[in-house]
Amino acid sequence: MKLGEIAAALECRLEGGGDLNIVKVSSFENAGPEDIALALDPPKTESGLSSGAGALILTDSANADRPALIVKNPFLALAKTMNLLEPENLPPAGIDDTAIIGKDVALGEGCHVGAYATIGAASKIGDGAVIKAGARIGAGCLIGKQSVIFENVALYDKTEIGDRTRIHANRVIGSDGFGYTKLESGESFKIPQRGIARIEDDVEIGASCTVARAALDVTLIKSGVKIDNQVHIAHNCVIGENTVIAGCTGIAGSVTIGKGVMIGGMVAVSDHLNIADGVMIAGKTGVHTNLSEPGVYAGPMAMKNMEYKRFLLSGKRIDKISKKLKELEKLIKES
Repeated sequence: MKLGEIAAALECRLEGGGDLNIVKVSSFENAGPEDIALALDPPKTESGLSSGAGALILTDSANADRPALIVKNPFLALAKTMNLLEPENLPPAGIDDTAIIGKDVALGEGCHVGAYATIGAASKIGDGAVIKAGARIGAGCLIGKQSVIFENVALYDKTEIGDRTRIHANRVIGSDGFGYTKLESGESFKIPQRGIARIEDDVEIGASCTVARAALDVTLIKSGVKIDNQVHIAHNCVIGENTVIAGCTGIAGSVTIGKGVMIGGMVAVSDHLNIADGVMIAGKTGVHTNLSEPGVYAGPMAMKNMEYKRFLLSGKRIDKISKKLKELEKLIKES
């Protein structure tokens, strides 16, 4: 694809070389003469003098030492360029001979159902949806248009998936929530989980994650949410629009998370908490109380970021004070 064609598609400024043929996007260090690479800042751009990239993606034309796309958002430009040069290879429409389609299933136009996939009775699949090999769609499920359900995903009965949503491999949605009550004998008696799990539009959920169905109502993942691999979301949670959750995070039952929240990896959130819009939670943080104000929180007992830093520094001060006290005690004994 010509660099000028890419610039036109991205509606960005082009510095020279519009006829340069670009084959693929490559890393800055390993790019070749038919590759385009992202240069984030002047130091990297200067090192680009020794890079083999035929073209660069830049935010400032002053740093261009070769043909370049000049953009405001370099990562967005990178993503769009990758989509232009290497579009996702989704399978063609059609139903594999080994797929099992239940009674009264409604398949939209242009759907793909892969090998050994199963779709339960009375489910509805939107136009252009892709159900890949080995996926199991339960009875009464709804899957929106152009959504992609990857290999070996399990959607329990009555699970709802919105439009343009991507559910990656080995994902389980709609499994029973972890609900029990203790008997006098000490045994755990199961509380039936009769609610559903609902995933709205433009959501992406990574591999090997679990979203539990609600006990009575709905576990809800709202539009635009992005969830990394190996995340657990328990029953009756509500995850607000455009929230991002990194890998290995666990969110206990009945947690409500606001819009635009950013949660780092390995975060643990206790049950029945509320997290306000715009909160940022650092990796490995333990959240045990409501976070009612926007800000950055960190630490084993979530604190505002600067409070946590002061807490860490106070430990060092206490060590110094303790050392001084021991020295003073020694002097007193000697005197």
